Amino acid sequence: MRAALTPLSTSDDRGHDYLLLPPAGGTVRTFGPLAGAVRANVWGAEYPGHGDRLAETPAASVEDLAAGLADELTRDWFSRAVVIGFGMGAFVALETAQRLGVAPASLIVVDACAPQRRSPDKNAKTAASAMGRVFGRTGLTPVAGYRDAPESWEYALDLLLGDLQLLNAYRGPARTRLSCPIAAIRGADDLAFASGDDATGGWRVWTSGPFVGRVVPGGHLGVLESGRETEFWARIHRLEAAFLDVEPEVA
Repeated sequence: MRAALTPLSTSDDRGHDYLLLPPAGGTVRTFGPLAGAVRANVWGAEYPGHGDRLAETPAASVEDLAAGLADELTRDWFSRAVVIGFGMGAFVALETAQRLGVAPASLIVVDACAPQRRSPDKNAKTAASAMGRVFGRTGLTPVAGYRDAPESWEYALDLLLGDLQLLNAYRGPARTRLSCPIAAIRGADDLAFASGDDATGGWRVWTSGPFVGRVVPGGHLGVLESGRETEFWARIHRLEAAFLDVEPEVA
């Protein structure tokens, strides 16, 4: 069995480690270009049944994904890492923190409605539609060259749909707030927010520390588009600076 945690880039610079958690249908390959665009220690989590762990049985729930990841992490390392969860990865991050019993240095969630604001059936359908448009992106399929191999294409779709089923069944974590800063990023054209209800802002209740919400150009997972890597890290660094200027919530 391969380890869930995969090093994507290393640096001698002192600072936070970054842990990136993939969206539904994603693998650590999703983050290759991102990791190459920053001088930092960047790690990715490979879910069972995905990418380098393709031969393993996929997890039965979002909670199982978090439990498997928590088994590989130490409380000390996690508490010093900046965790960035994309889509489904945001919920894996929250569940992992609850299982470890410690908050990360900060949590950044990308294109994910707050757990208590989700409508699982609606969100699963929206995610399926949005992901269909970006499915050809490197790392969002388990097998390279899938366009020339119908069986690979079919498997890739099954993998994505399997993850969407996990999201559809997910009912959210226990209402235990984290003490770390949380930033929520959403794409301006993300269909999950087309109703005008900014469910990203609902992440505020999940922290007793600073909260920052940002709307960025693009659609669902648009921040992962090729050519936006430098922009992504500049935004992350601005968010980290913004945390220092936001007063934490009074308990």
